[in-house]
Amino acid sequence: MSDGLDLSRLSPSDAVAALRSYPRRFRALLTTFDEDERADDLVHRAGPDGLSAVDHADHVARSMAVLGEALREVLTHDDPTLLPAVADDSAREWQMAAQPTSVDAVVDFVRMECDALADAVGHVASDAWDRTGAVAGTGRTMTALDIVREAVRTGADHLRAAQRAVESAKR
Repeated sequence: MSDGLDLSRLSPSDAVAALRSYPRRFRALLTTFDEDERADDLVHRAGPDGLSAVDHADHVARSMAVLGEALREVLTHDDPTLLPAVADDSAREWQMAAQPTSVDAVVDFVRMECDALADAVGHVASDAWDRTGAVAGTGRTMTALDIVREAVRTGADHLRAAQRAVESAKR
């Protein structure tokens, strides 16, 4: 899904800033509408990719949890095996709720998971960023910094996709 975002020079401190910005940015997207717009309908309506803006926010929160766990694994174990979903956003599939998720609940979920990951990133020793894990079934390895960059990319990509979903719903 990546829109060509180059994160190869993203530092851990920049990643923390980005991660901490996602809850505010999703809240603004999901709650700022004109008086004549039915906000709840717009944010729950599927966009061009089949997901609503709320679905994209939920995906970000769940992804942060997966990536946070992968970061912990890489930092605490020597060469752990990581789930393919750590490296591949399309491999992250969730059971969707039968009822629409409230905007407040999903934004709180994004805040909780992004803050937890940002806190973890903030506590990583500078000499630990090159620790690696092997992504199962791919032959690929990821460093701790690669995992954090994947989290930032996921947040940015899905925020843009959520914006597209809202724009599509307004038409």
